[in-house]
Amino acid sequence: MYKTLLIIISNVIIYGSSLTGLTLFSIGTESYFINNDFDQIYKWNHNQNTIGTSYLIPDRSIIVQLRCEHNFGFSHGPIGGRFQKINFDEEVIWDISYFTDEYHPHHDFEPMPNGNILIILWEKKTPVEQEEAGRVNINNEFWPLKIVELMPIGYDSSTVVWEWHLWDHLIQDVYPNLDNYGDISSNPQLLDINLVEITNPNNGDWLHTNAIAYNAQLDQIVLSSRFLDEIFIIDHSTTTLEASTHSGGNSGQGGDFLYRWGNPQNYDRGGEEDKVLNDQHGVNWIDDSYVGEGNLLIFNNNPSDPTGQDHSLGNSSILEIVPPLITDYNYEIDETNPYLPEGPIWNYGGDSSFYSHFQSGSYRLKNGNTFTTVSQEKYIFEINTENEIVWEYFLDSNEITNGNIARAQKYNYDYFDKINGDIDSNFKVNIIDLIQLQDIIENNHYYSEADLNNDDFVDLLDIDFIINLIINGS
Repeated sequence: MYKTLLIIISNVIIYGSSLTGLTLFSIGTESYFINNDFDQIYKWNHNQNTIGTSYLIPDRSIIVQLRCEHNFGFSHGPIGGRFQKINFDEEVIWDISYFTDEYHPHHDFEPMPNGNILIILWEKKTPVEQEEAGRVNINNEFWPLKIVELMPIGYDSSTVVWEWHLWDHLIQDVYPNLDNYGDISSNPQLLDINLVEITNPNNGDWLHTNAIAYNAQLDQIVLSSRFLDEIFIIDHSTTTLEASTHSGGNSGQGGDFLYRWGNPQNYDRGGEEDKVLNDQHGVNWIDDSYVGEGNLLIFNNNPSDPTGQDHSLGNSSILEIVPPLITDYNYEIDETNPYLPEGPIWNYGGDSSFYSHFQSGSYRLKNGNTFTTVSQEKYIFEINTENEIVWEYFLDSNEITNGNIARAQKYNYDYFDKINGDIDSNFKVNIIDLIQLQDIIENNHYYSEADLNNDDFVDLLDIDFIINLIINGS
């Protein structure tokens, strides 16, 4: 108990060299919350398999996406469609299904500071629609990207408050009679509709978008496309109408791409030798005040066989890049060269030390460490700024083996809205908190979270206070 107590008293970032915090991950029909000693702080049971990343909300609840039945042919990757918000008493406090035969969520979503969620979806386009947009080699199914922002309403409702369709931001250089005809290299803000050949008539997953993240300060969204080996940034400050056009919003560019990186041959400004990303997942901004704030972290899966025929070979890496952000929320690019940078400012891995053909991702932590999930290896690790592993977790050795983690996340103890009396930060006020309070007093420690009556002393008055909380069920 004294080892644990020292962690709680410090409530900062010292635990060896690892961040003192709690790790959340979902696997199969369960979500787990563990501490640095691998103790299970909490476990949620779900009535369907979780898909993608689960997220912790400061109000002490989690949001998960659950697998649903679908009519989207032979599709690869996690297919969701049901979203639940669940508290630490395992009570479902929001539960909605959002899908039809025409659109379906998959892979990832992103909670926003305003309480809404951003969702990535496939949306079906008919062969006629494809032809009218200049697609060649049409092979039945075709599922471009759609993004919606859902606002929760009550227990089982929601409303769409914003949406964006990739279909509004395409270009092609095959059919001059069509409105979206143009020079690909002169229009990096648009996507060439004829990228990626689809060979399976029952699988129209065009981009395989596998990650979404939101930057509240910029009011921008970043996306990752596995099949294009590229990441993209779009403007969220637009109205839905502006998002369907090429003007409006903070950027003045409507719903067009503000930035893209990883594979400049997609917009005819480079060749295979200029491609940096290979089947990447898990892109996100580094938080403000963290080491590398404003930069982007990317998990580059890098399979040796990108066709996916051999899932066992490759050397994954974590990349950190500095996007060339200039004034007015836009990104620098000239008339002929691809978007900068030429390469990452930091790169960890790439030497067969870890590898996953699918999913995975990395996050920067408050203390400057980087926290990474290697899905295929069922492995989570944290490295410090010297690239030393300071914490690691193997699911197989902990008897959690029924599936793979998309991306785990680690949270600081101060991330949560604090409950008065919850000294051990396990989200409940009970006899354990009373025992730890007694230990703090006996050892003459001052710990602000234990000063329950806010008199700048931790003493018997706080004992009385917590006993009343426990008796009254607080």
